[in-house]
Amino acid sequence: MGFGAYQTRLKNQYLREAENKYMAAFHKLKWTSENIEERMAKLMATNDPRLQESLLADLRVFSAQAVEHMATLPFTTMNTPRITNFLNTLRAQSDEKHHKLNTGQGLTDEDWNQLMELRHQAVYFEQELSNLLGLVGNNLIRWQPTVQATSPAQSGQASTPITKSVMLLEENLPVPPGEENALAPEKAQLPRPQTDPGPRVDAAAAAEAIKRFVDMPLAGEPVQTGVYDPEDTEKGLSLYYFDARKQNGLPMNFGVSVHGGHVVYMIDGRAVTEKKLSHEELIAKAKELLAKWGFDQVALVSSAENDGTLVMDFAPVAGGVAVHTEMIRVMLAMDNGELVGYDARAYWVNHVERDLPAPQIAAAEAAARTSPRLTVTGEPRLALIADRRGQERLVWEVPGRVEDQYFRVFVDAMDGTEVDLIRSVGDPAPPMQEG
Repeated sequence: MGFGAYQTRLKNQYLREAENKYMAAFHKLKWTSENIEERMAKLMATNDPRLQESLLADLRVFSAQAVEHMATLPFTTMNTPRITNFLNTLRAQSDEKHHKLNTGQGLTDEDWNQLMELRHQAVYFEQELSNLLGLVGNNLIRWQPTVQATSPAQSGQASTPITKSVMLLEENLPVPPGEENALAPEKAQLPRPQTDPGPRVDAAAAAEAIKRFVDMPLAGEPVQTGVYDPEDTEKGLSLYYFDARKQNGLPMNFGVSVHGGHVVYMIDGRAVTEKKLSHEELIAKAKELLAKWGFDQVALVSSAENDGTLVMDFAPVAGGVAVHTEMIRVMLAMDNGELVGYDARAYWVNHVERDLPAPQIAAAEAAARTSPRLTVTGEPRLALIADRRGQERLVWEVPGRVEDQYFRVFVDAMDGTEVDLIRSVGDPAPPMQEG
């Protein structure tokens, strides 16, 4: 009886922590949307290139943060291509326009027309989030039913007030003239792999690949639910889609490449309510799984807890270089180490044999090029990353800290310029607003 009461208290504590996490993420998203709308308004009103450049720099940051906050919320199984496209386009256009101004070029009428369309979208996006805030901010509705409804296992009702609000935002978000149908699901295209992933396989061979991948008994055979580009007319990453069930009845979803029969992604919808295993144990288990799947040389790039799972990103290592553009994500349950998520899309799209140049500066020199306020905390390592414009750069990844904040600074291995830096923890939340 005492143990049962303890388990109940533990579960309730976990649910409260999850509720608080989603509420904090939503407040961050709302705060970010307000900043986006305000910067867009000022951008339309100023004629000073210096102010325009500063505002575009802010928009580049806030749009990237909005993407991160959206990813934290329980919307992963919802189909929201308009929202995704708006935030990604805002980030890309802000970066492009900022670069033009930074290099002495003026903005054209076409540039301003693009920014005005994004301004219209930003206004609507912020208004709809304000409406949703009236519900969640006053505790009129909770996040847990939405977590259940959007889980691949779907243990709750099919829709909630939150999902209805998000889909209303998605359906009515303005899009530029002529692009109304560009984001329809049937128009979506998966990227073309840079390397031939192998010969075409049939659905039966793809199902066998799933059984080898999970290495556990299933309740019946995997069931094919669809296929993307079966005739290979788009020359992209063609996929078979499968559902499978564990012996306990919980569902799993898979994407298997039509060419090569590789498991490209896997989603397991079970809830994890206990944390029994350490990060070190789970990282070691993930490396064992990756080796089994053929990725025996990998470098851990990051790890973070999310709803009772440890989300780990690994970069394949080739010639001593950690290739971040081919990142593989592994998610393990913290209660028993079971695989609950896998995503190797970046690997199968971007993998290619590269002839990388030798670094022109040494690791010690790269560390010396970082900020004098940064204390280097480990040995720099070579990595291949994509810069803001998607160009691959050979860099030294320098770990360091400023006071109690930890960073990874990427220094170009050819000329010593600082390409990017990533903080190991997210940005602090803005003040929580009541009402």
